Amino acid sequence: MVSTLHQATTERQESKRGGSVKKPSCILEYKKYMKGVDRADQYLSYYSILRKTMKWSKKVMLWLLNCALFNAFRVYKYHNADSKLSYKNFLLETANYWAAIKTNTDETEEEVEEGPEKSITPRAPHQDPPGRLLGRDVKKRKLQAIVIGNKKYPSKPCRVCAAHKKRKETRYICSFCTVPLHKGECFERYHTLKHYRIPGEYRNKILTKYVYIEKSYVHLKGLVQYYGVVRLRV
Repeated sequence: MVSTLHQATTERQESKRGGSVKKPSCILEYKKYMKGVDRADQYLSYYSILRKTMKWSKKVMLWLLNCALFNAFRVYKYHNADSKLSYKNFLLETANYWAAIKTNTDETEEEVEEGPEKSITPRAPHQDPPGRLLGRDVKKRKLQAIVIGNKKYPSKPCRVCAAHKKRKETRYICSFCTVPLHKGECFERYHTLKHYRIPGEYRNKILTKYVYIEKSYVHLKGLVQYYGVVRLRV
């Protein structure tokens, strides 16, 4: 037995079979005070507050809190020897007291808050609203700041930037469409272009081909109606 607290001394102790036996002083003191440690572990195992967690720091803090509650119970029993309060009831009364303090604190904070309540910004719709296109009357739509709980600078991903696979967030939302948009180009593109999801260089090519196909269809339809050879179902 190696100890930095005790010296290399021995003491006589009576054995169960009679007679006396020499034992190291550190062993005798260990047996004398180890009973209290075992009793503490026994109490802690009855009503443990430990929970399964992935972080070891949380488990350590819960174990320390559990030990602090048991120590508080022992101090209470020491100063109130006539009390018949059990460890289980002590924990229940402590939990009820903490819950009452939390409730009173929340009510006080609600009373202290002054001023009008801020309306929380609604979620953006998955589909574009039908009245988003305004042509040149973009000024009819206004941007307002996003409000989410108690966040100081809340933000959401911009709809136009997300359509172009760009991860950029904005702090503003359209008051009519409830869609988060950046100021300037994104706001103007969303309210003026029907195909805002397509980049500019590809959009012009696609629109040109679409116009050409539409004109060819109209021309073919006119020829058929003129000669009456084929009956088209439109």
